Amino acid sequence: MRTVALPLLLLVLVCSASAQTTYTTTQDVCGGKEYQYCQMPVSSYPASSITSLILDNRSDAGNLYIGAFIAADQVHGVYSGFLSNPDGSRNPFYGAASFESDDGRVTGSFLFYAYYVSTCSGRACGGTLGWHYHILAGSTVAVK
Repeated sequence: MRTVALPLLLLVLVCSASAQTTYTTTQDVCGGKEYQYCQMPVSSYPASSITSLILDNRSDAGNLYIGAFIAADQVHGVYSGFLSNPDGSRNPFYGAASFESDDGRVTGSFLFYAYYVSTCSGRACGGTLGWHYHILAGSTVAVK
């Protein structure tokens, strides 16, 4: 009995230690700059009650919320890859950015369509100018 129980126990521990939930964006959303706030509808595997993720990189904050915009759902980390066109032009392009939490348990891959805004009308529109990133459906976040 012990000979069978120990390998089964190890199998259960290995499976539970490697359990992961993956969230996938279901719509193309937002269009903010590198330091944007963006709520993204998601589906999850395995299924969960989480229906949205929030990218909050305002003021280079490096926050991702898995669920609601509350402290309990906040994960801190670093975003990278929201850059200008690699060819040096201001032409629109497709790219990918990433997120990694400080503890390494949460990783994200954000597909985007980037476009450059070079004109605006009105006063105080300087914050509008520059590269904008439209997050695409199919972007993923994995939680270990």
